[in-house]
Amino acid sequence: MRSIKLGVVSILEGDAYKEIKRMWRFFEKEYASKAVQNFPHPHLGFQGGIGEDIKEIDTNLKKLSLQIKPFFIRIEGINTFEKPDRVIFWEVIQTKNLQRIHKKIDALLRKYCSQTFKLYSPQNWHPHVTLAHEDLTKSKFKRAKKDLENYHPRYKLKAHNICLVRWYDKDKKIRIYKKYALE
Repeated sequence: MRSIKLGVVSILEGDAYKEIKRMWRFFEKEYASKAVQNFPHPHLGFQGGIGEDIKEIDTNLKKLSLQIKPFFIRIEGINTFEKPDRVIFWEVIQTKNLQRIHKKIDALLRKYCSQTFKLYSPQNWHPHVTLAHEDLTKSKFKRAKKDLENYHPRYKLKAHNICLVRWYDKDKKIRIYKKYALE
């Protein structure tokens, strides 16, 4: 079987979704940064990895999603990472419920993937919603941080989905493989 790069995310909804899309257009126009748009849905990432049997992961993630109720995501301002890549993001408050969901998803992917993303392991995971990454030069990163000093987004939204996503080598895009509604 062929190795597949995949991930598990929750796609934002409502006003937060619209605001992230607006900010993505702003970053593209002002800083020529659009790498984040390789997956066109604003989202909270839980974990990712390299797996061979995406159908088995799908079957087990579907079972897990039946155990997860819709949950709150609280956004409080923006923040940045400088390493391993420059990233500007919305800060997501890490609640006990969010940690619990993350640990279950991480355990599932560790079971069915040959490797998982180290930065998304429970001890390293910093929940966030990305505004810009990968294609921000050092000077544009610095300028964006300064330009956004007075930008303080605050949202409390309910997540009603978990999605299995897949990377495609051919066009470097990430697409939803399966979306599971939370009830």
